[in-house]
Amino acid sequence: MSVETLSIGNELKDSYKLTSKWLNNGINWLQDISDFYLERSALEKEYLTKLRDLSKKYFDKKARVSASLSVGDDPAITPGSLENASLVLWTDLLTQTEAIAEEKSGLSREFQTKIADNLTSLKTKCERVARQVDAINDYLALEKQKVEDDVNKAKKHYDGLCQTTESARDKNEKSPSDKHQRRLDEKQVAMNNGKNDYLIRISVANRLKDKYFYQDVPELLDYMQELNENRVAIMNKLLKNASIVERNSVDRVKEKLHLIDETIDQNNPKLDVAMFIKHNAVDWKEPQDFYFIPCSFWHDDESLIVKEPELTELKKKLSIASNEYYKFEQSCLDVKQKLEESTNKRKQDNEEITLKFDTGLQGSLSILDKFMKEDTNRVKNEVEIEIIQNFAGDKDLSYVAPVKEKKSRFGFLTGGSHKKSPSGSNLEASSEVHSLNPVKTSTSLHSGIFDLRRNKSTKSNHSGANGPAASGASASGSIEGKALYEYTATGPDEATMSAGDQFIVIEEDDGSGWTLIKGYQGQGLVPTSYIEITSRPAAVAAPAPAAAEEPQQKKKGPAVAPRRGAKKVQHLEALYDYMADGEDELTIHAGDRIILVQDDTDGSGWTEGELNGQTGMFPTSYVKKI
Repeated sequence: MSVETLSIGNELKDSYKLTSKWLNNGINWLQDISDFYLERSALEKEYLTKLRDLSKKYFDKKARVSASLSVGDDPAITPGSLENASLVLWTDLLTQTEAIAEEKSGLSREFQTKIADNLTSLKTKCERVARQVDAINDYLALEKQKVEDDVNKAKKHYDGLCQTTESARDKNEKSPSDKHQRRLDEKQVAMNNGKNDYLIRISVANRLKDKYFYQDVPELLDYMQELNENRVAIMNKLLKNASIVERNSVDRVKEKLHLIDETIDQNNPKLDVAMFIKHNAVDWKEPQDFYFIPCSFWHDDESLIVKEPELTELKKKLSIASNEYYKFEQSCLDVKQKLEESTNKRKQDNEEITLKFDTGLQGSLSILDKFMKEDTNRVKNEVEIEIIQNFAGDKDLSYVAPVKEKKSRFGFLTGGSHKKSPSGSNLEASSEVHSLNPVKTSTSLHSGIFDLRRNKSTKSNHSGANGPAASGASASGSIEGKALYEYTATGPDEATMSAGDQFIVIEEDDGSGWTLIKGYQGQGLVPTSYIEITSRPAAVAAPAPAAAEEPQQKKKGPAVAPRRGAKKVQHLEALYDYMADGEDELTIHAGDRIILVQDDTDGSGWTEGELNGQTGMFPTSYVKKI
């Protein structure tokens, strides 16, 4: 392998602590060299004996740190009497210093200002960069530990749910009853959700483990390698400068100093790396993957539960993970582009190493820090999406957000009670449907970030007689209406009206089936089906539907004034096509207006309706109430 292509990140696995110690040994060693020139500056005037003693002193210091500087503190293979290229250079420099000791009478000021101070500056900058690398590693290690702890917590929680479910099952077997059976069903659902969460956390932990050992740590190791190479390269320059200063002062030692120069030139920054790798390369085994540990007395497989109602919880997780993934996916792409640009610029700048080398390194590390954090979040959501889609197969993963009830303007009078329709049923607002198309995902940004698409239903949430909801009065006039039937208020937030009454619309129907009006008999909510809009100012006129949209159907009131307390016919609007799969089911198409026969009161996920004289069942999530 060529010395120029050596990479600690590729060659040494899981060796951050070892490499960090080795890197800091080299950085701390700069203080020794700086001290050497400071002391030499003070000793130059003492000349012969003092300079010789100084050289001997640093030979002794080198002997003590030779092994750690060459191969680290705990090498797999001891180097014996071998020293790395930098130490060979240092040995030659000390030897030549002894030889020229009698020729030196003083370079105190130049050694201090041009060599020692710059070495101290180099050490300070290297330490600053090394601390930045350590901070990133601390974050990665903490995140890795956190994910592992989450797996253990999820396992513990899952076992607890299994225990409570088993207790419920025993109680039901000993004393069968509807109450005990419902209790058992509830515990089973909670247990299954706990299992799903446990499996998802295992997948996330495994993916982040791979990212940590094969992407994050190697990246940091390569940055430490680059820092060490820059340190050695600049140290070479400073040592060469010392030689030049000394050579200019004493022509008689030029020949000896030229030998030092040649040794310095031979000190390729990657040679130290090569020796360090050679003596620390060991057989490394990747830590074992996390795997599902089944409860000893319940489930024994590692499949996600993809039946209802557990599937709805998975759909919710998928919707949240998808939204988060899109955000972090784009952020990762942007940061990755910046990182590549920074790396290319740094490589160009490194063609001529200067003491300002740390600026580029620190800038790249800051970008890398952000990329690793964003990529970690991307991977977490990617794994959630991937595992849910893989186990769900061809199941519909559309998620219908929870229905939100319309808030009354007079809630403080009613105590927040639910608004009732004329038939007595609870009013429900339209919900937004998120549709996710399962796609195959990739495992790394470096091989291309996978693509997900999110579609939102473009159908209107309002299907009242007057189209999209307006805000009421405008600068050019008000929305006016007329009562078709008599209605008597049943609460303080409703209004009483008689057939033929004229009124002003304060707030149009938002899909709840109620309209806020102000008329002769007061202000309040009335059933939308009991009124009609007689005039609408141009400023709030409903726009004509686009050519690509389905025309909205006008909601009609009862043919005759309904009896008080009579049951109101409720309609549904189909959001998607559904083909009947049995005689008891009903085929519907998106946009169909369906009469509600039996609501999904038992939470089975199926609703019964009537369309074109035929009655049958269809999925509840495929329709919305209007």
